[in-house]
Amino acid sequence: MNKSYLEKNLAALPAKLAEVILNPENTFASTSSQSSETFPSYKLTQSKTGDPTLELEGVWIHSRFDPKKEAERFATELPHDGSERIYLLFGAGIGYIIPYLLEREKVTIIWMEPYPFFIRESFQIFDFSKAFLEGKLILITGEGLEDQLSEAVKGKGTHPISFVPHRGSWQWRESDYIKLRYTAEQMFHKKDVNLATLTRFEKIWAKNICYNLPELSKFRPVSDLFGIAEGISIVVCGAGPSLSESVPDLTKYRNQFLLLAVDTALPILTSFGVEPDLIFSVDPQALNSQYLEDYSGNGILIFDPTSTYLSLRLDKGPNKGFVTSSPFPLIGLLERTGSEEIGSVPFGGSVSTNAASLATLMGANSVFLVGQDLSFTKGLAHSKGAVLEERLNYLESRKFRREKHNYKQLFALPQKKVTGDLEETYITNEKMLIFKKWFEDHAKENPWTNLTKFGAKLEGIRHSEFGKEFASDENEVNTQTNLVRSVRNQIQSQLKIEIPFFDPKQLVSEIKSTTESLSEFVTTVKRGLVVSQRIYNQIQRNQINPKTFSEDIKQMDSIDEQVSGKKGLNEILSLGIQRVILTITEGYDDQLTLEEKENPQLGVAKKSLLLYEGLYESVRSTKRMLTKSLYRML
Repeated sequence: MNKSYLEKNLAALPAKLAEVILNPENTFASTSSQSSETFPSYKLTQSKTGDPTLELEGVWIHSRFDPKKEAERFATELPHDGSERIYLLFGAGIGYIIPYLLEREKVTIIWMEPYPFFIRESFQIFDFSKAFLEGKLILITGEGLEDQLSEAVKGKGTHPISFVPHRGSWQWRESDYIKLRYTAEQMFHKKDVNLATLTRFEKIWAKNICYNLPELSKFRPVSDLFGIAEGISIVVCGAGPSLSESVPDLTKYRNQFLLLAVDTALPILTSFGVEPDLIFSVDPQALNSQYLEDYSGNGILIFDPTSTYLSLRLDKGPNKGFVTSSPFPLIGLLERTGSEEIGSVPFGGSVSTNAASLATLMGANSVFLVGQDLSFTKGLAHSKGAVLEERLNYLESRKFRREKHNYKQLFALPQKKVTGDLEETYITNEKMLIFKKWFEDHAKENPWTNLTKFGAKLEGIRHSEFGKEFASDENEVNTQTNLVRSVRNQIQSQLKIEIPFFDPKQLVSEIKSTTESLSEFVTTVKRGLVVSQRIYNQIQRNQINPKTFSEDIKQMDSIDEQVSGKKGLNEILSLGIQRVILTITEGYDDQLTLEEKENPQLGVAKKSLLLYEGLYESVRSTKRMLTKSLYRML
């Protein structure tokens, strides 16, 4: 044992992580489901070769004969072809395998460990300080494992990853190490979904915000609704396959709650004569406007600025309501014209997660979820009566039946199994599992109860039935009805305020100022595009003229400085070039050819070229879209 190794290793780690290892009882133990057993009594013993080994509760964490040879043999089985690679270790005992992996070039070792005492012991046997400081070895333990892992793989988006479970640790406490693997799988799936979403929607989001500005300037801020529903219940209605089976209960108890429906559920509800109070719309796709098409009820729209602009231009449909804020800087054009903040609603990637968050922010005593199957209940991809299904009436033919469409929906992503509240099994997919985890992760701070008839069980969220949650006594029913009616009237009165929240004249001024700035900025960006192209061509052709190349680099540095100085404009433009930004910052280099990947200098030049190509396109398209909205306001 070497105490100096311990000190060097701890000094090479962030202070917070070092504290977890030195004093785990103050951090990790408080969050462990097995806190009383987190730090079992143990004693290192000598193996036959004299190297320390460890036995815990009858399980040998490392070989009792030769732990080094055991680790070396296992390391040789792991793939290594000389290219960039990540080894993700789910436990490593007291670290015998790590030195063998550190010998390899172009590898990053990420060690996830739920039990800090293993780390502390390994730190007294091996000196990992250099590897920690170089970033070749990354340690993950304590709280926020998913966030730590996400940060650890930043910039390594396309590196192949080898999952490496440590046999001894898994034999000792398999369930805890399986949780590590599940956390990792969830994080990587989430990143994949986010990347796919960015790739598909980045330009649509920018377009929708720009085109929605004239209509949204007439809306009220969603912050008007915060705290307004104290003393009543809100039912959040999703469009899961079981929704139609919940309609009788929604109808029977309708007067006792405020009904907040996602837009996808609207046609289903109205077809059964159920009228929502609020309708939440988030999806940027043009198809989503059809959920609101021909709607003539009194439901009030809750609108995300990135939702399709077609929804606000329908001849029939909800045309008044409340607008939410957005994480995208373009919304600043609208926000700066308001007297107060618009109000942010937490989101988890689905309109249902937004709606549930809003219900909590409204201050409801109880929030009930319905139609939140998060599974393909009874083999259905969506509830009967949904717009997607109704559109099939016009598409069906001998060779294309709605059953085939439903089948394609079921298998669009790899299928997973999930358990229901009665231990029944349902089919789901990775996307819905992300939403499921979001609900479960936010259950503690939200008063949610799940009334969904069938579908996935939401851990940490109580499951119940309408009859158990709503009154049947006439006096109680009348009391709840009056309270709900009062809140409904308060919401309606907010929309009748004569003084607009947003100043239309100031919005016109904001848009004019931004388009003028973009007109000036495009000249600088175009110069950057020309120079970066010239630099790239010289490197690619291996025809570098030292004098002109040096001048181009200096000019590029100057342009980069000018562009980076336009912080406000860059934030606005970034929405349309998220894929390019991820290529540069996260290592998603699938836009680079093999030649560009193998030649670091050429790869850097290509990334610069991609950045200026993206900026140039974004400047021109944003200016064009804002100009169109400006004409509509004049």
